[in-house]
Amino acid sequence: MQAYQREFIRFAIERGVLRFGEFTLKSGRTSPYFFNAGLFDSGAALAQLGRFYAAAVADSGIDFDVIFGP
Repeated sequence: MQAYQREFIRFAIERGVLRFGEFTLKSGRTSPYFFNAGLFDSGAALAQLGRFYAAAVADSGIDFDVIFGP
């Protein structure tokens, strides 16, 4: 696992986005974790999320010129 991947998981847990426990999903299935991306709800959090995405794209080896998006 790359450092940025570990940092992303830590970031998601600290913001309460990634939680562990027993959750019942909308489908009725149970899950040992829940990821609520809606809690990336500040400019700073979205900027950090963008940096994680950029690191993942760069690490993927995909040839690109520009990354655009929130």
